[in-house]
Amino acid sequence: MPEVKDYMIKKKEIVVPGDSVSSAIELMIENDIGSVVVEDDKDHRVVGIFTERDLLRRFMTNRNRFITMTISEVMTTPVVTVNKDTPLSEAVRLMRDHDVARLPVVDKGGKCVGILFWKDVFNEFCVERIQ
Repeated sequence: MPEVKDYMIKKKEIVVPGDSVSSAIELMIENDIGSVVVEDDKDHRVVGIFTERDLLRRFMTNRNRFITMTISEVMTTPVVTVNKDTPLSEAVRLMRDHDVARLPVVDKGGKCVGILFWKDVFNEFCVERIQ
């Protein structure tokens, strides 16, 4: 049975709640990614995620001060996570049930070790089989 570890990628784009929204956006642009994982700056547990969707939603409701806000003010929290040994079917079910396109993959201590993207799963199980 496929597991998350077979499809996740290592995630190195991490921010902390006190980081500015502008620095997170710069990190996303520099790495051509649609999200950054938010870890607590003390124990490094995943506490949230900041995505393109968050950016658009929060910008429209906070235009005047958006760029000066901190990640803690705009991130999605609590965030749905999985571990690397989670069955892929369960991870996909979580994505569907929570309407998310990505899941941070955490170790037993809650620290981010990777991320699972719906696109990677879709490509493997749908696109590759159609062709």
